[in-house]
Amino acid sequence: MTTQSNPDRFDGPENLAMEITAIQPRLYGFILKRLADREQTLEVLQRTNLILCRKADEFQQGSSFTAWAFTIAKFQVMAYRKSASSGRLVFSDKVQELLDRHPDHEIDSVDDRISVLRGCLQRLRSDDRELIQQRYRDGEPIAAIANGLAKSVDAISMRLSRVRKQLAICVRSGLGSEVSA
Repeated sequence: MTTQSNPDRFDGPENLAMEITAIQPRLYGFILKRLADREQTLEVLQRTNLILCRKADEFQQGSSFTAWAFTIAKFQVMAYRKSASSGRLVFSDKVQELLDRHPDHEIDSVDDRISVLRGCLQRLRSDDRELIQQRYRDGEPIAAIANGLAKSVDAISMRLSRVRKQLAICVRSGLGSEVSA
């Protein structure tokens, strides 16, 4: 499901910006999988976007913009890991190789999972969907959500746990039906 480029893709900065914006969630997931830290991921994502803008003229027309962007992200992760090797959590080269074994397949599977997850989120009750969005999209702490809903932290934690399990079952089911289709 990679996006194929079009010969006049970057005839203006708006087209480049649209391409970069369209792949942000997938790039974020790709980087997060390799760094396992939200702050580090955001930093590397920002560096990746900067490189994509700087090297836009090096993009080969007719090739996949998504694959090109993921390659740049991979090198940015490697550079970050090298500069942060004295940090607390850094994956070894061997672990990194295992993570990078099938990047093309990963791009497609992430696309599939995102669309299935969106469908599963739409099937949730509106208050459960709002709770999930507050916690994971907006990054609100559980205590703040509990305070806003006049519920205990334990009650919100349990509810989030139940909704996550419901989403996991829905996504597995949705991915299973796509495979057999």
